[in-house]
Amino acid sequence: FFGHPEVYIIFLPAAGMISTMIPTIAQNRLVGRRVIVVALVGVGIFSFGLWAHHMFTAGLGVLEMSLISAASMAVAIPTGIQVFGWIATLWSGRIKLNAPTLFMLGFMFIFVLGGLTGVMVAVIPFDWQVHDTYFIVAHLHYVLIGGMVFPVFAAIYYWLPLINGNQMSERWAKPIFWLLFGGFNITFFPMH
Repeated sequence: FFGHPEVYIIFLPAAGMISTMIPTIAQNRLVGRRVIVVALVGVGIFSFGLWAHHMFTAGLGVLEMSLISAASMAVAIPTGIQVFGWIATLWSGRIKLNAPTLFMLGFMFIFVLGGLTGVMVAVIPFDWQVHDTYFIVAHLHYVLIGGMVFPVFAAIYYWLPLINGNQMSERWAKPIFWLLFGGFNITFFPMH
């Protein structure tokens, strides 16, 4: 009951940070800002209805499994709204490829892959097959690391100069990003 909403409790502040940084980086207004805010609230609400989607093999009843499966699939709608709003904002803006931008793009790539595997896990027969396998380990890491670590790195590079007045090294940011992004995908993608 605690573990799965906790994943979203970690993701929601990161999604808020991304929604705050993207308009500045794209030099454009956030496309669908009000809808994105409602979608963030929707993700928070759905997170409490899908807490058991990793417990389909635990002997839940058919009704319970059906409701949890439906909630697990439905959470993709507000999440997709956010992602498409972010993409539309980037698409319609002028992007400068700096450290926060790299980490935000890395976040979007990794988190979308994690979200797609989350929808796959919401399908009960598929979940029965992959339960207690490395597929679930990969899904967890793609959602958690993609959904929290990359946005936090973007936020550090974005806001730290505003806090302490020191610009972080752009020269070191690119190797750090590619080491983290490449190492993460080399480690966890084969687990699928």
